[in-house]
Amino acid sequence: MVAVTSIDVPTRLNMRFVVAILLVNLSFFVILPIAMGGRPSLLGWLILPFAAATIPHWALIHEAIHGHLHHDRRINDRIGRLLAILFCAPFDNLKFGHLSHHALNARATERPEFYDPEEKSRWRAALVYYFRLMFGLFFFEVLSGPLSLLSKRLLRPVVRAIFYEGYPEAAGMPDRAERQLLEPQRLARIRTDAACILTLVACSGWLYGTVWPLFVTGLVGRAFIVSFMDNAPHYDGPLSDPDQGYDMNAPDGVRLLVLNTNYHGVHHKYPNLPWTALPVAFTTEGRRFEGNYLLTPWRQLRGPLPLSTTTTGEQAIEG
Repeated sequence: MVAVTSIDVPTRLNMRFVVAILLVNLSFFVILPIAMGGRPSLLGWLILPFAAATIPHWALIHEAIHGHLHHDRRINDRIGRLLAILFCAPFDNLKFGHLSHHALNARATERPEFYDPEEKSRWRAALVYYFRLMFGLFFFEVLSGPLSLLSKRLLRPVVRAIFYEGYPEAAGMPDRAERQLLEPQRLARIRTDAACILTLVACSGWLYGTVWPLFVTGLVGRAFIVSFMDNAPHYDGPLSDPDQGYDMNAPDGVRLLVLNTNYHGVHHKYPNLPWTALPVAFTTEGRRFEGNYLLTPWRQLRGPLPLSTTTTGEQAIEG
């Protein structure tokens, strides 16, 4: 792997993106509802830039998760927390969830499109799958904040269940999740972030007043984009490769807008590389694009896939 140094992290460029995302969120949560004054207006169309900014917003949080947002780690994490609050989910929860995804990428438990026909019927699998695909993932990310306010006694089994307790292929992830997410200082941060998010949503909803459906529409738009794009680089990919992820072609403007998240396979192989280094690694290794960033994700509408027609979870562990 290529080592990342402070020089490798494009701090100045990242901060420009951060400022842009902060302005978009400030406009959606505060400026837009005040400007509308509680009355329907053509200004409502401004929720479209908010929805369009969802992927770069997540991409910046993703860079912070891997320590690539700012060369100073303390600043990196503080900006990551701020961005996550505006994203409506605590940063530590997003960080642990994403890093566990890297650790379990070759396990069927981490791949929502697969189901075991011996354990559930296709229609039951489809209900869960399409709920998650359309907006469920974002819903659970947001819900992780209020859940953190529960007592440790009540929170412990919830955390363990979310991170696959009872699944042998989870590789000790329930224990790791309990140990890290319920650690006193980290839990205090999560609860602080959750309180900030609840305050933000409540105040913004109050500002929208009678045009609150517009506020909800903006959040639902974000929920759809986050949930729909989350597993798109993995759908129907082999479970035998822990670094599996599609590198998808995209126009230059789109690549810049999404901070090269189309190079998902490269990222899984080299998670220590900042987003600006991914195209170079892609070219150096002679990799090829597998699909189109704007078109390939729609394959997910085919629905859940039975494990019997793919590589099984047990094979993935051996691999």
